[in-house]
Amino acid sequence: MGAEALVQAKQLNAKVVLRVFAGHAEPLSWKFLNSALGTSSPAQIKKLRQVLKGLLRTHELRLIDGHLYERLRADKEPAENEAQGQGELMRVDGVNRLNGLSVLPAKKGLPIARPGDRVDYQVVSGKAQILNIVKHSPRPVVGVLNLKGRFPSAEPLGRNFGGRIQLRKQPQHAEHGDTVRVEILGSDERGLFGRMLEVLPAESAVEQAIQSTLDSLDIPTEWSEGTLKATTRLPKSVKRANFPQRHDLTDQPLVTIDGATAKDFDDAVFAQPLGGRRGWRLIVAIADVSHYVKPSTALDDDAQIRSTSVYLPSFVVPMLPEAISNELCSLKADVDRLALVCDMQVAANGEVRDFDFYDAVIRSHGRLTYEQVQDHLDNGRELPVARSDQKQVAKSVAALAMLHDAFRKARERRGGLDFETREGVIEVVDGHVTGVNPVQRLTAHQMIEEAMINANVCAAQFIERAEQCCLYRVHEAPDPIKLEELGQDLRAAGLQLPKGIPEPLVFKRLLDELGQRNNGWLYQQLILRSMRQAVYTPKNQGHFGLGLERYMHFTSPIRRYPDLLVHRSIKAILAGKLSRLPSFEQLENFGERCSSNERRAESAGWTVEAWLKCDLLKQRVGETCTGTVAGVTEFGLFVEIDGYFVQGLLHISDLGADYFRFERGQQCLVGDRSGKRYSLGDRIQVLIAGVEPAQGKIDLRRVRQGSKPGVAKGGKGEKLKTKSNGNASKKHRRGRRTE
Repeated sequence: MGAEALVQAKQLNAKVVLRVFAGHAEPLSWKFLNSALGTSSPAQIKKLRQVLKGLLRTHELRLIDGHLYERLRADKEPAENEAQGQGELMRVDGVNRLNGLSVLPAKKGLPIARPGDRVDYQVVSGKAQILNIVKHSPRPVVGVLNLKGRFPSAEPLGRNFGGRIQLRKQPQHAEHGDTVRVEILGSDERGLFGRMLEVLPAESAVEQAIQSTLDSLDIPTEWSEGTLKATTRLPKSVKRANFPQRHDLTDQPLVTIDGATAKDFDDAVFAQPLGGRRGWRLIVAIADVSHYVKPSTALDDDAQIRSTSVYLPSFVVPMLPEAISNELCSLKADVDRLALVCDMQVAANGEVRDFDFYDAVIRSHGRLTYEQVQDHLDNGRELPVARSDQKQVAKSVAALAMLHDAFRKARERRGGLDFETREGVIEVVDGHVTGVNPVQRLTAHQMIEEAMINANVCAAQFIERAEQCCLYRVHEAPDPIKLEELGQDLRAAGLQLPKGIPEPLVFKRLLDELGQRNNGWLYQQLILRSMRQAVYTPKNQGHFGLGLERYMHFTSPIRRYPDLLVHRSIKAILAGKLSRLPSFEQLENFGERCSSNERRAESAGWTVEAWLKCDLLKQRVGETCTGTVAGVTEFGLFVEIDGYFVQGLLHISDLGADYFRFERGQQCLVGDRSGKRYSLGDRIQVLIAGVEPAQGKIDLRRVRQGSKPGVAKGGKGEKLKTKSNGNASKKHRRGRRTE
């Protein structure tokens, strides 16, 4: 009797599942197992999950990359004793990670590692177990000195470092509550220990949040001596006459469209209709960073180490020195600049018919902001460009708007996803946080986003046609187990998720329907969290979120290292010098580093914004505030506080004297005796009992009956520590998390 027949005969067990692995040397996916066993009903799927978990516990199977199951040979040691690799420990959004895997808590007898440590690890049930610290991070830790305990200690600042540091010597010339820098000396059964190096001067909340986060994540802020010397040798300007072999596009009315505070302008655009139904010509000119930053130089080494610019409130850690990023390569208005151009012919239906890449000298005819362009489109407001350029630039912007409509329709046809997000940007004035402003996603943002996406696709196609390889931007399909959980979540909204792994178009329709509902953004966030994160790799696995078969990052070489590698590949192909391109193995290493540093940069943004939002909330301690239930779990409610774009956890124990059951299919908590329901999207009042900005924590309590808004009501309510969940603001609002 075959495996599928046994399942139908209700004999699904470990032997039946292991039979599927016979004759398969490669790991098997959840989708394959479901198909091979013919599991279809919810009861069968639940049983299969139980069997797989049991086989993982007995080490007959192991989980690879969180979604592939591999049969272990009988002569193989259990997974707990099998070292899987080595990597640098990182803390991303409050979670320890190693090469993309979440890290298990340290077992008794195993060392306690901190972010920045290089460690040996093994994979256990899809998670990393640290076995040994190869090298401690040399980076000191910034923390708050505590002299009131039995032993002196320092509490690290920020959410990216867990655990108090014991100090082996009584600090001299320091007081309780001082901000100090600590050197880690090692760890024992009590945790980390070290010595105090110095007392740091008092700083503003913004300075402290930024510096402490950069320290804790080991984000470099200093340039090497070689890079500093190289910047002094760079030319101060571009002279057209020195580049006769390049296309001269200085007369084309190209413009940059960016955020109001941007200084590093990567791209300039121009569009014109071709007449009739022939579509448009679209020129995307990208700063030619590769002309100045050559492989195996100090500039390139520093760019590799950073991999990406880090954008924080009122502060930027650039990937390249400002002499390049903000000056020589930045496509500033009314100056000549070198560019690598993607020149596209776009059909009326939004499909790119043809394209060409070439080197050029360009001159931006205007530095426009998204708001200025939107005001022009909506109200006819004159654009801030030279009088002689007004007519041409206005025609180009109008063509870009029409192109946007065509591109969006093409995106919809292929199922490209577009998530509605609620984001708040920290407003900083004179080093102090003054408020949190909601982000408006304008048509002007989408115009540039669509132009860049299509240029990125052209770059991938160009390199593939030359039979070369480079770093793809890969976004895999969602994990089957997460999809199963998402299906349960969506039932509360009256939506049905098809079995298996749906095509992007299915998700597109769900998002469109949710976008028409008042609280649809809450369920859109559930869909977003079910998605995998995009990564850089030389193995093309497509881009699920955009509904694309191939995709590379080409349009931001000033702030992303993968884009610089793509530029070098295109220029090598154009010049016929393919021997200079990196090997597949080198590209794999580049991809791992760039993906890891991208997560690090994201973590820095989340941490700093959470810190500053909490700092702003300090003035409201003791007050009640109103929020929206943005998440429901078996242990409580996540409440997004109005006006702050930050979430806190209202623990189930503070909901009242009742037993509350979590009903996932309805996304609610229900009291057994009272029948009281707390559902996703409910409006609710909570009391802010305390705030710890450095830890990104907010203490919430339930508002008791009789409390007045804005005034704390005395009583015995339990204080509950919750983590804020602020969203990072970015320089460019061109894509979502998966782009």
